[in-house]
Amino acid sequence: MSTTIHLSNNQQAVLRDPADVPVRLRRPVEKAMLKVSQGQAGAALQSAPSDLTDAQKAAEVASNLDPNVLDTFNELNDVLILARLQSWTLPVDISIDTILDLPQADYELLQKAVVDQVTEMMPNFGLDTDSDSPGQPSNV
Repeated sequence: MSTTIHLSNNQQAVLRDPADVPVRLRRPVEKAMLKVSQGQAGAALQSAPSDLTDAQKAAEVASNLDPNVLDTFNELNDVLILARLQSWTLPVDISIDTILDLPQADYELLQKAVVDQVTEMMPNFGLDTDSDSPGQPSNV
C-alpha cells in the first residue's frame, strides 16, 4: 500500500511500501544502514541508556558523534527517500540530485515519513530453516 505525502506548493509524493522497494534501490539502503550501525553512530546508540526517550537518545548520540558521521546519516536518509519514492507531482525525474534540491521542509517531510519503517529495509541475515529447502540452509 502506498502513502501520499503532501509537499509545499500543492505538490505530492507517493511512497511505496518497504516490501515493494526493488532490489536495485534496496541495496544502497542496506549498505548505508550497515555503515551507520557499524560505525560510531551505532556504538553510541547501543551505549545510550535504554530508559531514555527517542529524542533523548538522539541528543545523546549527537553529542558523541564526530562531525564526519553526519555524512553517513545523510547518505542513509537520501537513499532511503530515493528507495521509497514511487512517484511525485514535481516536474522533474526522481533522483538523488532532485531530492537534494527539494526545499528543506519537503525533504524533512519525506525523511520523517520513511524513517518510521527503516527497520523493514534492513538486510535479512537469518538462516532459512525451511526443512524442504534443497540447499539447507538456503540463504548462506
